[in-house]
Amino acid sequence: MSKRWMLVGLAAVLAACGAQNGGPVTGESAPASLTAQSVLSWQALRQGDSGRDVVTLQYLLRHAGQSLSVDGSFGPGTDTAVRNFQRASGLAIDGIVGGNTWERLIVTVRQGDSNNAVRAVQDQLRSGYGYGGVTVDGVFGSGTTTAVRDFQSKRGLSADGVVGLNTWHALVTGSSTGGNTTAAGLASQILGNGRITLGTSSSTTGGSPRQNMVDTANGLPAKRGCASNANCGLTVYLKRSMLQGMLNLANAGNSFYITSVAGGVHSTYSDHYAGLALDIGIWNGVSLSSPNSAHTAARNACIAAGSDPSQTFNAYNDPTGGHNNHVHCAWN
Repeated sequence: MSKRWMLVGLAAVLAACGAQNGGPVTGESAPASLTAQSVLSWQALRQGDSGRDVVTLQYLLRHAGQSLSVDGSFGPGTDTAVRNFQRASGLAIDGIVGGNTWERLIVTVRQGDSNNAVRAVQDQLRSGYGYGGVTVDGVFGSGTTTAVRDFQSKRGLSADGVVGLNTWHALVTGSSTGGNTTAAGLASQILGNGRITLGTSSSTTGGSPRQNMVDTANGLPAKRGCASNANCGLTVYLKRSMLQGMLNLANAGNSFYITSVAGGVHSTYSDHYAGLALDIGIWNGVSLSSPNSAHTAARNACIAAGSDPSQTFNAYNDPTGGHNNHVHCAWN
């Protein structure tokens, strides 16, 4: 289960430092470990999380000299490696991989490089974005360059084949600009799809399904809830896999009403808070407020649309409880 949290990086533009060093460093090849932080929102990871971005983290930690397994599970070994890296880098030692830790871990890679950071890029491209021709071998060759350029082009980035800070950010967060296959483009399609009805209310201020989609269509992170306080003010970028899955449901001829995407109160590590899940309240005109055959039909349709069967719950497949009045579908 991918369980990811958002942490907004701090903006600190130090004019005196910039002048002393000949001005700020710009472009994809600029190092991430600059005194002035970029104003970027990153997925904050911590012990208990798992998924593709944890694999990326583990490869980057190995590149930085830490010893740990690459298994996609943020367990005690990864926590120790993160804390060791934070200590060596002069960062707050809390085991949480937020914006400062991400940007210190990131290194620019390009054709000709061969290391674990390249493996992190290749794994994201292959398993996260469907570039099946990319081999995760740590060698940045022409095939990886071609995939990187295509990825950059589709996300409105400079298609130079160099994986610098902006490309890393797009790979990890799934955020992008321009085009119908980006998160923004998919959200725009969802807003215009007559088969999809997005709820307009939520316990999270600004976190209704419709507002989540409007913000995503505008290239912004969505307002999300949290387990203890629905209005805790956190945000998350909705992921392409979930957005595409929602469209897949509609394109299969189904009509449905969405009661929650990122907002609301869910379990602490809910995929809703990672921008990976949606809740369905009405399926093809049938209310899901109580157990019925539409629960089964909706769950099966979500799985056919690519959702993770182990994280797709209804009244009859509900190991955690609490899904008698809706169907919960989550993507990786």
